Amino acid sequence: MWIPSNNKYGVAIHNWHGDVRFGLPLDVGDSVEILEECPKWFRGTCPRKSRAVGLFPKTYIHIKDLSKIDPVVAECTQVLREWSEIWKKLFVDRETYKFHTLRKVMLSILESRRELLGATLTQDQTLELQMTVVSKIDWGNR
Repeated sequence: MWIPSNNKYGVAIHNWHGDVRFGLPLDVGDSVEILEECPKWFRGTCPRKSRAVGLFPKTYIHIKDLSKIDPVVAECTQVLREWSEIWKKLFVDRETYKFHTLRKVMLSILESRRELLGATLTQDQTLELQMTVVSKIDWGNR
């Protein structure tokens, strides 16, 4: 019997080929949103798989505690996912200047995200970096 799950997220820790009926193939590192669960399986979506819904084994997923994730880091992750689609379109459309500009900003946000996750900064450095990242995201969303 499937039990609904609210705001439950995880990361694939093994490759899963999805070789069962309604299986959702996953690669190591894929993020998943868990919609329902039963004793041995999760039913959910993976943003990298066009939000397709499918099944995957519980033992292949590490549950993420979202209360410990910095909201700025989460926003960086979401923005980079969204912008990657735009970046690909710019490449296909041969808009070279916009392509390189967006690439530069994305790499900068990625580096800032890495520093925030590293937890090696002082509180003042963290706040300053967060403000810088937010301003870059605001610039890119214009």
